[in-house]
Amino acid sequence: MIEQYDKVHSELLKASKLNIDYWLEYNFLTLKWWVIVAAMILLWLVFLKLVKRDDLPKILFFGLVWIIVAANLDGFGFELGLWGYPTELLPIYPKAYLFDYAMIPVSYMLLYYYFPRGKAFFIANIVLAGGASFISEPFFRWLDYYKAYYWNPWWSFLIYFIVSYMIRWFVERIFSQKNVLPET
Repeated sequence: MIEQYDKVHSELLKASKLNIDYWLEYNFLTLKWWVIVAAMILLWLVFLKLVKRDDLPKILFFGLVWIIVAANLDGFGFELGLWGYPTELLPIYPKAYLFDYAMIPVSYMLLYYYFPRGKAFFIANIVLAGGASFISEPFFRWLDYYKAYYWNPWWSFLIYFIVSYMIRWFVERIFSQKNVLPET
């Protein structure tokens, strides 16, 4: 068993080196790379400008949960060969940092901030899930930031829509508890 794992590990190291070499030649410090850096910074600055300081703990917790979920789902899809990222911020753990750590969480935090519940959340969620799936994903494919191999945008739509409700439920449940944070 260990010998087989050593073979797998060796192949993974070869793939990592290949990815790092690709990144150094085609990504690092290119215009597309700088666009990722600038977009990530800009998205977070816009978020901080729009959200009141008193609301930050709950909204940031909501975003943190989105980051955890998005990064893990993205990692699963990447590892299963469902999609890839020709343009990346970093070559290690090839995930879409722009999407997982900025665009998705910031968009959903703003949705939750402005439309926290009810029919407004439902409609905003449909609009955001649809825009992300049927406008943003094709747009970023066209720009070569994202490449779908075995993926249908309808699956993205369903995941965005359902996960946003699950995360909203989780955050509401946590913050509805008395004394969420211990007093110091």
